[in-house]
Amino acid sequence: MKKYISITLVLICSFAFGQGKINIFNYTAYNLSNSLVGYNSSNGNCLPSFNGTNHPVPVPPGAAVTYNGYYQSGLVNPPIPSWTVYTAGGAVTTQAHTNLILNTPYATTTSWQLNKFSLHYVSGGGVPYGGGSVGTIVCNTPLVDYEGGAPWAYEAFWFVSGGETYFIIQ
Repeated sequence: MKKYISITLVLICSFAFGQGKINIFNYTAYNLSNSLVGYNSSNGNCLPSFNGTNHPVPVPPGAAVTYNGYYQSGLVNPPIPSWTVYTAGGAVTTQAHTNLILNTPYATTTSWQLNKFSLHYVSGGGVPYGGGSVGTIVCNTPLVDYEGGAPWAYEAFWFVSGGETYFIIQ
C-alpha cells in the first residue's frame, strides 16, 4: 500500500512541479518552426536533456501555442510528436509524446532551456536572417534572452515569469 501511495505522490508532483509551461507567441508575418530543448541545469552535465521540434507543422503568423510539458505535446497544435532523450552514460533514445518517461521522473528535474527556431515564408522557403537561438545555448552558460534587430527579420525574446517560460518573436 505504501508503494502505491509513494508512486501516486511522485506522479502528482510530476504534474504539479514539472518543467512548467512554455508559451510561444509568433507576432511575425512568417511561419515559425521551433526546436525546443529542456534539460537539468542543476548538474554539471545538463542531463537528462530533451529535444523536440514542431517541424514540419509551424506556428502560423499571429498565432500562439502553449506546451504544458514534453508529455502529451503531440496533442497540441502544432504538435511535437516525439522527443530525443539524452541521459547519463550517453544513452540516446527517441520517445513518443505519450511515453511516461517524458512525464516522470525527468519532468521534475528539467526545465525549458532553449529554442532553436527558424522562420519561413507562408508560401514556402526560408526567410533570410530568419533563424537563431535564444535561451541557455550551451550547458551551464549565460542566458541569451534576446536576438534580432537589423539585419535579422525578427526580434526574439526569452524569459521566465511566474514559473512559466515565454518565447516571443516579432
